[in-house]
Amino acid sequence: MKDLIKRFPRYSKLLYLYPVSYREQYGEQMLQTLADMLDDPQQSRASTWVRISLDFPLSVVKQQVTYTGEAMATTMPSYIKRNAVLGAWLVAPFFLFIILNGILGDRLYHSWFWHTRVLFIWLIVLPSLAVLFNLVSWLRWVQSRRRETKKGTVAILADVRRSWPALAMVVMGVGILGIVFFHDSVHCITGNPIRELHNPSQTWHCVQQR
Repeated sequence: MKDLIKRFPRYSKLLYLYPVSYREQYGEQMLQTLADMLDDPQQSRASTWVRISLDFPLSVVKQQVTYTGEAMATTMPSYIKRNAVLGAWLVAPFFLFIILNGILGDRLYHSWFWHTRVLFIWLIVLPSLAVLFNLVSWLRWVQSRRRETKKGTVAILADVRRSWPALAMVVMGVGILGIVFFHDSVHCITGNPIRELHNPSQTWHCVQQR
């Protein structure tokens, strides 16, 4: 194994892109296969490296997807999955109404979907709940992993395979709120499609005025 690593130092480092369990089980075999292919007099070294270059990325993606799927099925806590699904439902109206409004040529501006109180719910309340539920789930997971593994916080944070759905929902919810509060193209939630929303205090002022 050490001889193969010395012979292919760069390729050996690339193997770290595979999941740990897969690398430990098949890493040496992959290095030996590469050595056998390069030592085969019937194959040119150039064609071997081209083949490896084409196959390697696909293999890494396949194994990472497989490993992530297994982690979701076996080691990912049920509350992570449950709150991620709930978060997806909570942010879905934002994308649904924005897409429908574009398809219908901005007709929803004059419907109850753009009424102040309804806007406030699907623009702010629902994304905020998605962030809250999934942030709590993620923090709970971090604490439980620290107790179980005795690892440092940095190592636990780097292990996102068991918590990525919660993180994805947090990022998505924060992204929606960031757009609503700080992007110049977002309309004020008073329902007027001309006025623009610039900051949270302005948003709350609009709500109070209604």
